[in-house]
Amino acid sequence: MLFNDLLGIADEPVQLIERSFSDQKTCKLTRHYLTEIVRSGMPFGEVIRITGPGGQDELLGIAVLANSEGQDFRMIFVNTICRDPGFTDLVAGLCEHAGNVRTVEMTNLQFMDAIIEYYSIMLVNRMLCDRCISAKKPFSEIFSESRVDRLTTLLKTIEQSGNTDFAGMDVLEICCGNGMATISLSELGCDPFCLDSDSCAICEGLEHGVLAPHRSAVLDATELSAFFDVESFDCVIGFMLGAIYPFNKDLWARIMSESAVLLRENGLLVFTVHKEEEIVILKEVMDEIGMTGEIIDNRDDAGVYDQWVYLGRKGSSAG
Repeated sequence: MLFNDLLGIADEPVQLIERSFSDQKTCKLTRHYLTEIVRSGMPFGEVIRITGPGGQDELLGIAVLANSEGQDFRMIFVNTICRDPGFTDLVAGLCEHAGNVRTVEMTNLQFMDAIIEYYSIMLVNRMLCDRCISAKKPFSEIFSESRVDRLTTLLKTIEQSGNTDFAGMDVLEICCGNGMATISLSELGCDPFCLDSDSCAICEGLEHGVLAPHRSAVLDATELSAFFDVESFDCVIGFMLGAIYPFNKDLWARIMSESAVLLRENGLLVFTVHKEEEIVILKEVMDEIGMTGEIIDNRDDAGVYDQWVYLGRKGSSAG
């Protein structure tokens, strides 16, 4: 596990306080437990302060050595996402009752990778689901080789026509599902960050090794800017978005606006849908938020996946 490597704690079990990656947005449990611990004056054997390189940046989090039923483990409190202004003072109060305090430096990206990997491992191990009875399905039952081949061809065409190289891009894939389409990005040498609001779909992709544990998260695409820095991606991509209708146009407008905020200037947008009427609505949404793009007819005889494509760019005034 990345946390063990980064913190130098061998194979000690770790436990993040918040119950899901999305809960890191508000850090309600983190604030509650830290406040109670400091108030009680509970002693700890060791506290690891996690800071940015040089130790001068904002405190990213802490790892506290605890014991339960004779088993040592590390409770990890995170502040890199919610950025609670009171976090540093609470940690200082906690450290007053620690037998040993040491500091570990890492980049924000390294810390984020470890956080995301933790929740991925917990998800696959059925530790985040109530009464999950889903068994692992055969790869051939849920992944379509023909769709992957077709998408790979589409992406190569986009590369050639726009002097683009997906392998050299920071790519965010929204609405990734179980990662079926992610395979086509991987075949082009791309390492996208993938997210979907469906935890079962993410779990399925992780089980089959299609989604990378440190690059996949269960997250609502309407909340992107709460978890990622502005202009942190070269490309936002989504395959088989849907369903897009006039009555939920506002929802897709929020998702596209959030995507635009994360996109660097001249960044690339690639989205596919099933129906022509869906891509027309999506194009309207993109026009309204200041994106420049075109609709590509990608229909085939099967008429199922990725029939229509939106290809666009973010200008200097968009987002």
